[in-house]
Amino acid sequence: MKKIVTLVLMFLAFSTFVFSQRSFTVLQMNVWQEGTMVEDGLNKIADVIVTLKPDVVTFSEVRNYKNEDWTKKLLAKLNEKGEKYYGEFTGGDVTLISKFPIEKSEIIFDDTKIDSGSISAYLLNVDGKKMWVCPGHLDYKYYAVYMPRGYTGGIPDWKMIDDGNGNPQPVTNVETILAYNKLSRRDEAVKAFVGFSKLHGDVPVLLGMDMNGASYRDWTERTKDMFDHNSLVIPWNNTLTLEEAGFVDSYRKVHPDEVDYPGITWPAHPTGYEKAVSWTPKADERDRIDYIFYKGAGLTAEDAYLVGPKESYANGEIVKMDQFKDKWIYDDKPWPSDHFGVLVKFELKD
Repeated sequence: MKKIVTLVLMFLAFSTFVFSQRSFTVLQMNVWQEGTMVEDGLNKIADVIVTLKPDVVTFSEVRNYKNEDWTKKLLAKLNEKGEKYYGEFTGGDVTLISKFPIEKSEIIFDDTKIDSGSISAYLLNVDGKKMWVCPGHLDYKYYAVYMPRGYTGGIPDWKMIDDGNGNPQPVTNVETILAYNKLSRRDEAVKAFVGFSKLHGDVPVLLGMDMNGASYRDWTERTKDMFDHNSLVIPWNNTLTLEEAGFVDSYRKVHPDEVDYPGITWPAHPTGYEKAVSWTPKADERDRIDYIFYKGAGLTAEDAYLVGPKESYANGEIVKMDQFKDKWIYDDKPWPSDHFGVLVKFELKD
């Protein structure tokens, strides 16, 4: 009898553990001007979601063209395809849809009036546990990762820095590059987000965003001769700020090897799009600029994937991404964006 009681207690303890653990997936997707840049873009975006069935999706580059609510249009399209999501537009140029109920939402940072990005926040009820999920799209100007590649980053223009012979002249002074990077509004957005997160204690917080900036975890001694880094190791400040505030880079948590798993998210080759989306035709601009950061009690990243075709650009030409070990999904279907998506599987424990 004693053995039976012990077994029952062990079973109950195990059951309690199992039912207090939640698995869910988050997809970060830059939808490239709401899908307007490709034919039937909204439908193609919906197909990505119907196929992958993420529990939460954070979207960047949502502009509500013609004063039409893009979130409502997407939800209606998903409903036509048999998928039910919650969602609402809160402000800025970002939005979110979720399988979990949305209890409230608010704006954290909004500089869209000067075309410099935004971050919003949604409080979700994940099977009885609260969690904030924040979609972001940060300032695309002063895109400093182009400077080591011999191009200006949007201010004053997007042109090549000519070495006098018609080739790119890389900027190799790290202080100059970081100073240019800090002229953007990305720093202000990240600081506002960190301030928001501090108001919520141990409540889990996720940030899914197109940062329009690189990670210090990718510009390392090991990668200094890759992707036209031109021998530079750069401590990109915004990813450092997030990690110093306790946030975890989910892709690098799952795939810490930046050489075998570079996690490139820019640029992607949109299916059927005949023009090159590359901005540096004489350099390799491939970089990881889309992220899902997280922090909070009981929350951890278990797996991470890139989403989209294994085709990017280098020196103005389409290149395959098969030489790396990144895990890909949805790589054999039409892709509607100039960014790859990032899908992360999370576990949330009580």
